[in-house]
Amino acid sequence: MIYNEKDFLKAIENSFQAYKEKGARSTAKLKPIHKFIADTLAKIWGNGFEICYMGDNVKEQTVEGKYYPKDIDITVLDGEKPIFCLGIKFVTSNYKQNANNYFENMMGETANIQAVGNLPYAQLIILRYETPYYKKNETKVPSKIEIIKDRDISKYLKLNFDVSQAHRPTYIGILLINFDEQTGKVTLTDLEKSFSKETAKLLSKTLSIRTFFDNIYNYKDYYILQA
Repeated sequence: MIYNEKDFLKAIENSFQAYKEKGARSTAKLKPIHKFIADTLAKIWGNGFEICYMGDNVKEQTVEGKYYPKDIDITVLDGEKPIFCLGIKFVTSNYKQNANNYFENMMGETANIQAVGNLPYAQLIILRYETPYYKKNETKVPSKIEIIKDRDISKYLKLNFDVSQAHRPTYIGILLINFDEQTGKVTLTDLEKSFSKETAKLLSKTLSIRTFFDNIYNYKDYYILQA
């Protein structure tokens, strides 16, 4: 299998560790996750394609959008030509406060790239089921813990099944996780116990990370056939 769930959870654990050591503003928390995704895409696309991402010895690719150039989290290049873009949203705190902004920004950056033409933009979203909420200037102890419910992610489900438009990502993957502050361990959220039957089914099948990468693999085959 190309996608290794155990390794992905380990990468997220490493990102949380960097987040705790370096702080929320540091890009260090993103590097382990971005590397795992980039390595997985490298396996999917194989030799002959370059994967650009934020890492120790590599950097993000700037892609010309319809309205402005954008540094993309992960870009697949065929020669010097961008052929697939992937954005990653890793939310560690205060999700509900910023949920609409996250969503609107995601649609905006997706539309900017996909409105140019035949350049797919996929979005992968990682959320904490139990999300700490910190008051302004307080980063040590959360004032409360917010639980992500069906209504909090329903907008992504609606977007996934919307008609094909520039603002709708080509593929959407959503991962709900639990993070143990004491042990540093990351586990998968029990979807059936945490969400409605319909939402749990969508998250475990249609929008699962495994399906997300399967879709990218199928697109790669399509791209090569059309090239």
